[in-house]
Amino acid sequence: MTEAEQQVLAPAWCEWLADNLAHGLDDEELFELLEARGVPRSAARAAADTIRRSPVFVVAQKQAVRAARLATALRLVRTRAAVTAIERRVDPTPEEFFGRYWAAGIPFVATDVVTRWPALGLWSPRWFRDQLGEVEIEASVGRDSDPDCDVNFAIHRANMTMAAYVDRVLAADTSNECYLIANNHNLARPGLRRLFDDIVPPAYIDAARLAGGSALWFGPAGTVTSLHHDTSNILLCQVYGSKRVLLGDPCDAALLDHARGVYSEIDPTATEGRAQFHLVELGPGDALFLPVGWWHHVTAHEVSITIALNAFVRPNRFDWYKPGALR
Repeated sequence: MTEAEQQVLAPAWCEWLADNLAHGLDDEELFELLEARGVPRSAARAAADTIRRSPVFVVAQKQAVRAARLATALRLVRTRAAVTAIERRVDPTPEEFFGRYWAAGIPFVATDVVTRWPALGLWSPRWFRDQLGEVEIEASVGRDSDPDCDVNFAIHRANMTMAAYVDRVLAADTSNECYLIANNHNLARPGLRRLFDDIVPPAYIDAARLAGGSALWFGPAGTVTSLHHDTSNILLCQVYGSKRVLLGDPCDAALLDHARGVYSEIDPTATEGRAQFHLVELGPGDALFLPVGWWHHVTAHEVSITIALNAFVRPNRFDWYKPGALR
């Protein structure tokens, strides 16, 4: 390598140096690190001078300062409103619900919402087959062979009768192969509207908008919903069977760093300290309030029927909240 070539940093080192200079790290410390990796100090100094003369670097510096300030503010918000445990309690009044949980984005489990529903103790896979068996539904199938089945939900759609689907669920043992998910929009089908007769929503849910503001989740043991966040608040109501939910704080930097759209690259069942999760076990009769932005990974312990409600009496669309889409 000629002396001239030695004075030119590789593009990767230039990017690394520019990033660290923009964030205010000490020049000499950076030069020492580069020198320890075989980069001549003179070349590092020359590259730093070139970087600083660029108008782009001035903008990068301002953006780095702005990002640092926002990160500091976010740390204050997270520290001040840190959720140390997921509370289990009786259903709050609308005033307490909106003032304490909705406004602050705090999840909790209400233990007496679903217990008021005729659906509890009535709904089961066999009841679905006997009462709704002829209804045409859409299911998500072939999921086991696709590690990104939730992202790729469109290619897993299949139409069948409820009876055929129930038979498939009961024959599945432990499997993620088939699942009725929110993206199947089955509760918009007229043949399933009678299910709303068995639901008694809490006062902070608009009963008149249940048909367009709810989703049916029904599948065998072993169904998994990969780690993601929603762009609305949701009340996840467990009617039949049990599920494990892993919850991640929306302000967790590790989760934001690994976001891709509304999904995450992190598998919370295998993560090693990159992010922190709260464990919530949901049994029949439990209702979990999932504030918008909270990451959640859901696994069914057994055959499970869940209704997700998002028809709150307050505006509940936060479609703009997709930090993982920012690049």
